[in-house]
Parts: sequence; C-alpha cells; structure tokens
Amino acid sequence: MFRRILILAFLVLMLAACSKSSSSADPAATGPASTSVAFPSLPALTPTSSANPTPFTPFTVKPAVDNLNVRISPGYLFDVLMVVQPTDALNVLGKAPGGEWINIKTENEVEGWVFAELLESEVDLEQVPVREPKEVALIKGRVLDGAGTPIQGVGFDIQQGDEADAVNNPAVTDAEGYFYSYLPATASGSWTVTQVGIACKSNVWSDSTCATYKAGYTGEVDPPSLTVSLPQGNPLAFTWK
Repeated sequence: MFRRILILAFLVLMLAACSKSSSSADPAATGPASTSVAFPSLPALTPTSSANPTPFTPFTVKPAVDNLNVRISPGYLFDVLMVVQPTDALNVLGKAPGGEWINIKTENEVEGWVFAELLESEVDLEQVPVREPKEVALIKGRVLDGAGTPIQGVGFDIQQGDEADAVNNPAVTDAEGYFYSYLPATASGSWTVTQVGIACKSNVWSDSTCATYKAGYTGEVDPPSLTVSLPQGNPLAFTWK
C-alpha cells in the first residue's frame, strides 16, 4: 500500500507540474505543440481491516456429581471455597491451560475452579478460552512419540514426599501433548513426576475399544519418572514408546 501511495503522489506531482508548465508558457516560444499525456487510472485503495475475534459469551454448566468442590485455583492442593450440587448452574468464564480445570462463577457470585471431567455441558469445553491462573507454581511437561507426534491423555502423578503420605497433584496431557500441574505459589523443593495411566480419549489406541495400542506403541513412556525442583525451568520431556 505504501508503494501505491508513493506512485499516486508522484503522479499527482507530475500532473501538477504539467498544468503549471502549460499555464505559464511563453506564447512567443518556439517548439512543437504541447501534447496531453493520459495517465492510467489507479485502482481504488481499500483500507485493510482485521476482523475482530468473536467475543466469548459465558454459558452455564452443571456438576455431574454430588458435592463438587469449587477450589481457589486449578489443582487438588488448593483450598475448597464451597461445594456445589447437580442442581446448581455454574457460569463458565474460561479454562486453565491444558483444559483440565474450568474457571466458573456460581449463582451467588463465588468465582473458582472445578475439574472439567465432573461437569455436564452442552458446549464443547475445549472451545473455552484460556485464562491463566494467578499466584500459582507450575510443573509442566510434554509427551511426544518417536516421530514427534504429541500424545494426548497420558496421566501423571506429581507428588512430593514418601509414598505413604505423598502430596499428589495429578495431571493429564492435552491435545498438544502438554500437562500442567498447578501448585500453591508457596510450593518448593523436589517433586516426582511419574506416568501412571493412559485415558481412553488418547490418540495411542488402535480403535474406540481402547484395548489395543497402535502398531509400534508399547504403552510406556521414557523415562517412566522424572524429578523436578521448583521453580521449574524447561518443561519435562517424555517419549511415548
């Protein structure tokens, strides 16, 4: 567009120069008769405009179970604000990265987070916009197969402490192969991340029965477990085999 504007400005100046030269010419001057020059018309310049994204319209969902916990932030280690029932309407505001936790507001204006798998919704919750949790610590990792394909539905236990009294905050990989385990901002020290299962929604299965892996898959990750210290640097990397 800038080039077109320059060309248009040049043509305007040329036309102005021709007009000025013709009106101020000396009648006594000798030389060939003046010849008018026709310039090709330029196409109309249409300003480009980027379409504004459609704003998200909140909608309601309902708990699929009795006594669903509404937590301060997206994770099992955060305090429970209140408990809701299947008769309660919850207004959806967004989702945490990974899509496991949904940000909602209750009928009495309490805002918190609930586990997505425990909700009934007529709208695909994967289409809900991401809302980044605040004042949290995060353990993040990714699972790819040997060809670099993201593996969805791989379940991990993220825990701190001995097996008997471990503090655990499980997470499952999303469609991009990432898992997000949100912890209280005060969380510190070393945490062990161990693969413990695979969901039926995963892309590793050969068919909808979720009984047989695709050819070449063994159903394990490498390594089976990793330890990370908070605050975390790069995401943990696992390979699906």
